[in-house]
Amino acid sequence: MKPDTQSKTVIISGANGYFGGIACQYFEAQGWQVLKATRQDGADIPLDLDQPEAFSSQKVDAQVDLFIHAAAAHEVTCREQPYRAVVQNVAGARAALDFCVFNGIQKFVYLSTFHVFGYPTGQIDELTPPLPANDYGLSNLQAEEYVQLYTRQKKLHGMVVRPSNFFGIPADLSQCKRWTLTPLAFCREAVEKKQIILRTAGFQQRNFVSILDICAAIHAAASHIKEVPLLHIAGPNTLSIRGLAQLAQQSMRDHLNEEIGLTIPNGTPTDEDFLYTSRYLGNLYQPTDKIEDFIASFCKKLSQELSLIA
Repeated sequence: MKPDTQSKTVIISGANGYFGGIACQYFEAQGWQVLKATRQDGADIPLDLDQPEAFSSQKVDAQVDLFIHAAAAHEVTCREQPYRAVVQNVAGARAALDFCVFNGIQKFVYLSTFHVFGYPTGQIDELTPPLPANDYGLSNLQAEEYVQLYTRQKKLHGMVVRPSNFFGIPADLSQCKRWTLTPLAFCREAVEKKQIILRTAGFQQRNFVSILDICAAIHAAASHIKEVPLLHIAGPNTLSIRGLAQLAQQSMRDHLNEEIGLTIPNGTPTDEDFLYTSRYLGNLYQPTDKIEDFIASFCKKLSQELSLIA
């Protein structure tokens, strides 16, 4: 299903972040006017998640067709600063919703995470009950519930998207702060340290989806937001963490002619299957970007630009 291609305006919160930076590039390439909501100087709309109430009552002098809320405390902040993270994720989402109501913005997309399922096993789709295992998953789930509440109250039309593990080449490599994400971490270790060291046996299965595919799915689903209030976005690749590390090792050998070390602790393989899927995505958009292509491209880029991340 093709998205509406008429010129429109989107606000992306967290526009200076890993997801937000790539999302801005995507929507600009599709002909959208993009307004960036961040705490950085030069933002179109100032947004400080530590002061959510101040954001909620700001007035924007534009007709906005879509708000994508991607500003949030990630898993590291949730672990190290849990009280601050809860405010940023839960109160921050509520403030973004109130901002939309105040400005008459009818369509709201909340970027959540598959981590609302805690330690996922088996087949997981939109009907699977969430079971968070930490503050990151729980605060995202609570934010989701605010989106559902405002939708039930008919204040706007909200959609929650839950991507699996996402990947993509950062819009600004020198400003990237998400090096703890496994696809980024493995590429960086391979290029910088010439080795990848796993802390566990790495048999756990994970699905991987590109940020560009997530953006394209949101783009396509925005016209159907009333019918699809919750959408899982999974990519074409499901593999183990050790399989991902081996993929990075092979990519270094094939594309950069470098042999790197790979250390994986001993462990017992799990018999549990893992399938992250969606009941609705197939009718809207089909993600196609493969993790192996990203690893090859990103390792090449890192090898050329090491000075930017030193």
